[in-house]
Amino acid sequence: MLEAPPDDRRGNEPGPQAPRMALLVTLGVLGGHTLVTVLNVLGEEPGAARLALLAVSLAALLPLQFACSTRRPHTWPVRVRVLTLCAQAVVTYVPLAWLGMPWGAMTGLLGGSVLLVVPGRLRWPLFALVTGAIVPIVVTLAGAGVTLYSLGVTLLFSLIIYGVSSLSGLVAELRETRRELAGMAVIQERLRVASDLHDLLSYSLSAIVLKSELGHRLIPSAPGRARSEVAAVLGIAGEALADVTLVATGYCDMSLAAEAESARSVLADAGIETVTELDCGPLPKELDTVLAIVLREAVTNALRHSKAEHCAIAAVREGGTVTLRIRNDGVRETGPDTVGGGGSGLGNLATRVRDVGGDLAGRPTDDGWFEVLAHAPVEPVRGPEAGEDTDGAGDRTNGAGAGAEEHEPVALHWAVRMARGMLIAVLVGYVLIVLINAAGGAASGLELLGFLGCFAVVVALQFLHSLRRPRTWPARTRALTLVLQALATYAPLLWLGAPWGSMAGFFAGSLLITTAGTLRLWLYGAAVGVVAPLAVMAGVSVYDVVYLTDSSLVAGLVLYGFTVLYRLVIALHEARGALARLAVDRERLLVERELHEVLGSSLSTITMKCALVHRLLPGAPGPAQDELTTVLDLSRQSLADVRLVARGYRARPGAQETPEHRRSHDADPGASLSEERPFTLQHEDAAI
Repeated sequence: MLEAPPDDRRGNEPGPQAPRMALLVTLGVLGGHTLVTVLNVLGEEPGAARLALLAVSLAALLPLQFACSTRRPHTWPVRVRVLTLCAQAVVTYVPLAWLGMPWGAMTGLLGGSVLLVVPGRLRWPLFALVTGAIVPIVVTLAGAGVTLYSLGVTLLFSLIIYGVSSLSGLVAELRETRRELAGMAVIQERLRVASDLHDLLSYSLSAIVLKSELGHRLIPSAPGRARSEVAAVLGIAGEALADVTLVATGYCDMSLAAEAESARSVLADAGIETVTELDCGPLPKELDTVLAIVLREAVTNALRHSKAEHCAIAAVREGGTVTLRIRNDGVRETGPDTVGGGGSGLGNLATRVRDVGGDLAGRPTDDGWFEVLAHAPVEPVRGPEAGEDTDGAGDRTNGAGAGAEEHEPVALHWAVRMARGMLIAVLVGYVLIVLINAAGGAASGLELLGFLGCFAVVVALQFLHSLRRPRTWPARTRALTLVLQALATYAPLLWLGAPWGSMAGFFAGSLLITTAGTLRLWLYGAAVGVVAPLAVMAGVSVYDVVYLTDSSLVAGLVLYGFTVLYRLVIALHEARGALARLAVDRERLLVERELHEVLGSSLSTITMKCALVHRLLPGAPGPAQDELTTVLDLSRQSLADVRLVARGYRARPGAQETPEHRRSHDADPGASLSEERPFTLQHEDAAI
């Protein structure tokens, strides 16, 4: 599982703890908001009846809000969601008739619930209706003077409740999305392996079979020529062993010119007259590799046809486009275009060519030949249609990874924007609320300017701490910014004479954000705790002492919670490909082991026996022919194994292999192959 970034690990905030942290922040916000409401009601010296109504209203409202904040209400049945919101609306608005303005702050909780419960675009007009309803209520109960302030508080707490609740769920969804991306990347890797097995190893093994058969026939009559064919088999076997590694790792660079020369030699040995015409000049590495693979696949098809007697290979460049045409006269019957449906081989090629912005077709022609025709731009096209492969055609997995990221919901990008937007909105909301509460305490314009200057420093440093990663800064830099914020926080006491608004909330939040371990909790407690004695020394009422302490406590907790959740979303977004890469690397190791188990031993034996035959000829043709018979058997079996392995990867690309299956495969690699459904050919020129 992906860990949190280094700065968060030092702060004991790994990803798995995010829901717990969000729950604690939610409970803290609900508790602080409830305490302010209770203080507001108590400040009006209510009677026993109003206190009882307050207790009943809180007992009904808080469980509903807790459920909406912690239970993923968007997954509830529609009827349950409607009933929940209706019940919360009743216990929010009805008590206003008896409890008055002190209860009005609870409309912020209802606004947060609307955003959490209602899906789609409907939530926003309904949210505007719920929060806007506070305006006529405030005008009726307290006059128009406090309307703007009450509306701001409602909007701010609605956003806070929605933010801490939805971001925790978003973190869980992003973590699940990363798992899905990793699974998609593994599927893409398995399809890549199946394609490369067809396009790389089938050709080499077919050539080994062909040259071994030719050498076997030549030994009695022309042992010298047979010796040269065996030497060619040795070279091809070495290439096949290299191809095993290429298939497993996903990296290969090929040359169209070299492949054309190799194809001409192999086809000539098979008795197929070949004409080659390459007039395309040097090509980019990626395009050169793709066209070489197309040529290798087409030649492999032609080698399977005893009827094929002629083959023509041509590549020309016209403007910015390269056209590769491979034709052979081995068609057995005329059929429709099979690219994309008829055969996996040409389907693989079509995918490869599309990845570089081109197209491919393979079909029988009117003159009785079979033609494979590929068009591609010299400069590969990039974009969603081109597969977003940034590392070359040979690294098919990287293209697959990009394909997985194309399926990655805009949620990953939208989540970062939403988290940042909500963090900024909360900061701005607190700034406005503090300005409204505290600016009136200045006795003169000069004192007001001094307060605004200090407050600007506090806000700027808070934005810096929240939107950057201060735990990665040098210790001296962090200490300097905290000291500066502390001075700007407490300096206005010299002329205001009393704590102002959520004075310590910003500073306390910065302490939680920038420090680590249990030290930050002590610093957080000290920053908030100093508010109460300062307020007592200033001679404010007990109600104001509790209010100032509570608002500072909640503000620090909210700013810290939003900041950490924002960073966690950023970390998950930035590392969205890491898990996929790890999964693909693991899959490649498994593929490499399986291929070496299935083919490595056979190819090594083929190589050794060919070397032995090469030494035996021309002096001992009898033993050489016996050894070459073994080479033929091994080559044919290896070719069959390649087809079956490739088909197994393609047929069940998303299947999860069980440990029992893995152990049985380890014990007998051929057993799992023999259990596969036999590979079938439709049209031999259109399928491998």
